[in-house]
This record gives sequence, C-alpha cells and structure tokens, in this order.
Amino acid sequence: MTQVKVCGLRREEDANIVNACMPDFVGFVFAPSKRRVNAQEAKRIRDQLHPQISCVGVFTQTTVDEIVSTTIFVGLDVIQLHWDTNESFLNDLFAAFSQASISGVKIWQRIPIPSQESQEEEYWRRIHNMPHLSRFDALLFDISVEHSDGGSGIAFPWDIGKRFYDSLILENRCIFIAGGIGPINVEDTVRHFSPYGVDASSLLETNSYKDYDKVCDFVRVARQAGSDS
Repeated sequence: MTQVKVCGLRREEDANIVNACMPDFVGFVFAPSKRRVNAQEAKRIRDQLHPQISCVGVFTQTTVDEIVSTTIFVGLDVIQLHWDTNESFLNDLFAAFSQASISGVKIWQRIPIPSQESQEEEYWRRIHNMPHLSRFDALLFDISVEHSDGGSGIAFPWDIGKRFYDSLILENRCIFIAGGIGPINVEDTVRHFSPYGVDASSLLETNSYKDYDKVCDFVRVARQAGSDS
C-alpha cells in the first residue's frame, strides 16, 4: 500500500481535513516558507490529529539542538532533513537523540532531483557526499529549485527522476516522490515509479489553504493506485 503524506499544515482547521481523509503522514514546515509554522503552532495542530496519523517535521539548514527541542515539544514521529546533510551532522543528530532519550523517531533525507540532464553529474556528486543512504529510514525525491526548499508545486522530469530512482532504490527501498503532485496526476506517479510513498502540498490547496476535496481525492487516488499496481 502506497504511503501518503500531506505536507504544509499550518491551521487548526487543517487537522479537521486530514482527520477526515486520513493520510499516513502530515508535515509541518519549520523552515523558510509561506507554510512555515513555529513549534507552538505545530503542537496545537498536532494535539488535534487522529493518533494514527504520523507527524513529520521538515527542517532545512538548522541545528541539532533545534531539531531535538522541536521534536520533543511537538511530539514529532519523523524528521525530514530537507537539505544536503553530511555524515558528521547525522552522527551528531543520532547522538543527541540518544542523550535526550528519544527513540522511535524516523529520519528521512531529501534527495534533490535536477530539472535538466546537464545537471545530473553535479547532483550525483551531491548525493555521494551525503551519508550512506541506507542509514535513513526513507528518502524523499523533490526537484531542486533555486530559492525554494520544497513546496514549489513544480515536478521534476520523470525520465531523470526514474534514473535516480532505479539506482538509489538499491540503497534504500523506502522512497517518497514529491514535487508537483496532486489529485490529478498522483495515479500516474504511482504507476510510473511504484514508490513507497507520495508527498503533496501546494496542489492540495485553494487560495493558499488546504482544500478538503483536494486532500481527500489525493489520499483516495494514491491509495487506490498503490493497491492496483
């Protein structure tokens, strides 16, 4: 069954929407973005969520201490590292979790996917400079867009993404596909990649806010496509 993540929750009303639609994961963005929330806002939403929905904290270029304190305060289940991390940072994060007696929290790593074939070699170098991908609980493919750390609504070229997917799935079988996915194209996305999961944000919104019908259609179609593939 394809796992489904709805990212970018920022209003308490969003909890009502996802409780009705029941994705597997929801995401809180603790990074520069129009969907950014602080820990207090995220906790208010988190406290209203169905207990079966897991909460993901999305971080970019931050400190280990900030991740640890936010994880404890909000009650995060997953940490999504949405930048090019390195071995030293990951080791420090694991050590800090152990020292704070945090257990069971998953770590996901964003994998940047280029928009042009001419960039592929450069992006492979970036990926090879990351920690070994088997150390992460999941990977999340998202297009790399200048001045954006995700949630752009732009999809990466599928032919490029498939080459990265076919190679990296040998290192980590839990791969989420993100970027430009919504109710209309999630079925094709699932059939093309057969991913572990899909992640959407901007295409689930109307006037910059999560839309009940779009969120529920996305969850329903993704799950149906995953069960058929």
